[in-house]
Amino acid sequence: MKVKEYFNGKVCVVTGAASGIGFSLAEALLQAGAVVCMADRDAKMLQSSVARLSAHSGRIRSMVVDVTKQEQVRKMVEDTASSNGRLNVLFNNAGIPGSLPIGDATIEFWQRIIDINLWGVIYGINAALPIMRRQGSGHIVNTASMGGLLPLPYQVPYCTTKGAVISLSESLRYELRDEKINVSVACPGYVVSRIYGSGKIPEDAIPAEEAVRIILEGVADLEGIIALPEPSRKLWGEYRRNPEAFDIWVRDLARQRLANLKSRGSIE
Repeated sequence: MKVKEYFNGKVCVVTGAASGIGFSLAEALLQAGAVVCMADRDAKMLQSSVARLSAHSGRIRSMVVDVTKQEQVRKMVEDTASSNGRLNVLFNNAGIPGSLPIGDATIEFWQRIIDINLWGVIYGINAALPIMRRQGSGHIVNTASMGGLLPLPYQVPYCTTKGAVISLSESLRYELRDEKINVSVACPGYVVSRIYGSGKIPEDAIPAEEAVRIILEGVADLEGIIALPEPSRKLWGEYRRNPEAFDIWVRDLARQRLANLKSRGSIE
């Protein structure tokens, strides 16, 4: 009930909304009574996703947006605010994975993952903040990852960007709290999503709908860091409270990932 109370009538923008967590966010927000601008760079998939939510057509707007393009992000945010008279919640959700040995991470790859995972968030905040300040309220929700809270081998570029998003979000939360602008950062572990591409989805991955339920409950409760699911939260706690045990776990993970890469012929 608290989610519906918090989001009913709110104007929201969701990037990366054509699939996975982004689509489930848009769907849940619409079910809660929000007005939603769904943004994604994949025009065909976005059109299909909007069609799936046709029951809420009066409260959906869609825009093809590449979050690496500042002008496109600015237009998305400003057009949504001007056409609805306000912008209540911005979900900076778009992102890409980055699982590979550090030796395979070219400068071009680093630039791409930083452009999407970090600059995309910065562009969104830069566009939304003046609007929310004029309104005297708002909520910014950034999607990071458990990979930003935990050091994970063979995901260095990904963890770098997600860690930056968490630090950005937490610092901004304290800076803006007296302006009635809230900032939350969602840190999901394994969630069923196209972020895995053609790779194997982990057996303990939770459905995107379940992840979104936890995220929106955390946002409605004005939580800062929303870590999920529960096994991931426990692992994060282990990292902070029992570093020796975590060290054993992460060393074993590194060996497993190295063995998997070798078995696929990715490295010698």
